[in-house]
Amino acid sequence: MIKKKREEGTPRGDFYLSCERSLGGLSLLVGGIIGVSELDDGRTELLSHSGRIIVSGRGLKLTVFENKSIEIKGRIEGINFAYGKA
Repeated sequence: MIKKKREEGTPRGDFYLSCERSLGGLSLLVGGIIGVSELDDGRTELLSHSGRIIVSGRGLKLTVFENKSIEIKGRIEGINFAYGKA
């Protein structure tokens, strides 16, 4: 089988995480997200082409969702990764 070489500039479907301290907890920026399957103040489940990202904590609020990027603020206590569909 011949593998195609990925062209420069084409998206790979990966996700990325960036976290910084904010008032009342943390601000988590996650890119490469295609959807949200669960959302409440204690758990948020995000969908990406690479799998699912589960954010748990207290007082979680989704503050931004645009251009495949999501920002979650609150007292983040855990980030877990799951592969495959929910």
